[in-house]
Amino acid sequence: MRTLPRLRSGFTLVELLVACLVLAIGVLGLASTSVAVARLTGDAARAGEAVERGHARMEAMRASFCAPTTGTLLTGGISEWWSAAPLPRGASLSDSVRYTEGVHHDLHTESLHSEAWCS
Repeated sequence: MRTLPRLRSGFTLVELLVACLVLAIGVLGLASTSVAVARLTGDAARAGEAVERGHARMEAMRASFCAPTTGTLLTGGISEWWSAAPLPRGASLSDSVRYTEGVHHDLHTESLHSEAWCS
């Protein structure tokens, strides 16, 4: 008497290859997303640092009791230039910061202008 061959449980080679391909595509997608997130996080940190420097310089000029001043500074890839010009009963304050952003290193400039009243 002849017996029928038993069916084996498990996966075929083709099924395993398809599963590996789907997994590889998912891992590559995750890796590319994490690289983009890291780049955007670095850009945001650089922009935040540049604006923070600008605000700090404006506050320092405001606290200097309207003394005329001008200057430039380049540190950490962020360039800054500022001036305080006398006005009647005050001073005109301006500060600009320039930094690079993105893959193509696009230049961005943030400018702050204010007036301080001196008595």
